Amino acid sequence: MTAIDEKKLASAPDEQLAARASEDYAAATELYSRYLCSIYRFIRSQTPNDQVAEDLTAHVFFMAFSRAQTFRSEGAYRAWLYRIARNCLSSWRRDSGRCVAVEELPEEADVQPSPAARVISLEERSFIWDTVAKLPPAQREVVTLHYLQDLSIGEVAKITRRTTGAIRVLLHRARTKLRGLIERRQKRDGEAR
Repeated sequence: MTAIDEKKLASAPDEQLAARASEDYAAATELYSRYLCSIYRFIRSQTPNDQVAEDLTAHVFFMAFSRAQTFRSEGAYRAWLYRIARNCLSSWRRDSGRCVAVEELPEEADVQPSPAARVISLEERSFIWDTVAKLPPAQREVVTLHYLQDLSIGEVAKITRRTTGAIRVLLHRARTKLRGLIERRQKRDGEAR
């Protein structure tokens, strides 16, 4: 895609992109980048933790892109996307059998560092990188490139010859696995005290 095409895509109305999203990866990517933070923030305000919010947000976009042809352009795409998010939250609540009371809604997207960055900031570098070493090779590679080398997801995708979506999936899975390993260590350390 040329720079001109990217500029046209970035300025295209949501409804036009939505009509192309099921067949055009670039259109879907543009919609995803436009609404990821706001949908995540909305879902995170309704869920008990980041992991649930990340999973539900991913499900919202999966539903939106797999059903893009059902968007009728009678209303705003943004409203349609929020309806999907609301329905996902309702299903999650029904299936999990709980409601979460949130005392204070976040005003901005959660910019807390990833689990790896939090541990590093607490001067536990050796532990985290020993833990990263336990990841499968593909996950270890993208974690190292993205967090240690501070490369963007797009740069990591070019380096590894994967799509940006594949890199996001690998990073999500790696963070989930790291979170589990770190929590188990913290629990084990807490029991030892």
